[in-house]
Amino acid sequence: MLPPALATFIERMPKVELHLHLEGAVSSRTFLQLSQRNAIALPVQSEAELAALFHYDDFHHFLDTFMVLASTIVSGDDFALLAYELGKELAAQQVIYAEVMISPMQHVRRGIDLREVVAGTAAGFAQARQQGGPLVGIVFDYGRQYGAEAAWPILEVAIDCRALGVVGWSIGGNEIGHPPEEFATLFAAARKAGLGVMAHAGEVVGPASVWGAIDVLGVSRIGHGIRSIEDPTLVATLIERGIVLDVCPSSNIRTKAVTSWQAHPLRQLYDAGVLVTINSDDPTFFETTISEEFRRAAIHLGFTVDDLCTMTRNAAQATFLPPTERATLVTTIETLQRNLRLELGI
Repeated sequence: MLPPALATFIERMPKVELHLHLEGAVSSRTFLQLSQRNAIALPVQSEAELAALFHYDDFHHFLDTFMVLASTIVSGDDFALLAYELGKELAAQQVIYAEVMISPMQHVRRGIDLREVVAGTAAGFAQARQQGGPLVGIVFDYGRQYGAEAAWPILEVAIDCRALGVVGWSIGGNEIGHPPEEFATLFAAARKAGLGVMAHAGEVVGPASVWGAIDVLGVSRIGHGIRSIEDPTLVATLIERGIVLDVCPSSNIRTKAVTSWQAHPLRQLYDAGVLVTINSDDPTFFETTISEEFRRAAIHLGFTVDDLCTMTRNAAQATFLPPTERATLVTTIETLQRNLRLELGI
């Protein structure tokens, strides 16, 4: 149990979430509605049966489940609905700013127009923002298992859609057998076009994957990156270069990348001086929220109010927003943190 003041602080604290997949945040009820609306059969018929799918043997089992459910999303209107619902949920979690990933190849491979996907997503987030939702930047998270050549037209759409709120480029998917080095030219083009760049690395594969992402791809953020702890030189390099790790603890435990909260390296990385942030990744699939991740981190890893504020400022400073907007966000977060701490006396 948390002290009441700390529990209240976590519930009300201003938050920034940097590692969040749109398709992984769809509610169970909405997945079932989309299945019926779009005549896409699922292997389950109820929310209870669907919830039973969210128990995984390993990361690959999770990916398979993710792809099955993502197949129910087929139109721009669907994406507008998902973005609107997510925007409202983020507001309920006191999220001020979020960067939300779309998995483009999940949809392009089914013949869906990616520009329609982005337009629908942007419209849904805009509608939620009019009702008190957060500002949201869109990031394309390309599945590395599809190879670098197929990524070029996807990157072109991302660049063309910057006016609709696309701010970043990432690779995700299956790390095994798909090292970052293959994507070097692609990432150079993304950076040149003004997109922020990040990569999922060091989740299933060890430090070599992280080294490739920071040395070859030139990323400023790593999604997960938890296996960096296995290489002291890599830890020192992350600190020296100011590389941010977007850590998703419950995700790592549910996919069995880590065996338990007690075994999770987040505390070690933080104490070593690595810039870490806390995120929910795929909240529906891992049965969590960003607020719940902060609560669990405080309960299991002993993080204090000071620590939670530091990690949130790390997130604000690591966004892919333009420098002036990023600075404004940091100031806003710091002001809200200070005011809430004064109110609660912590």
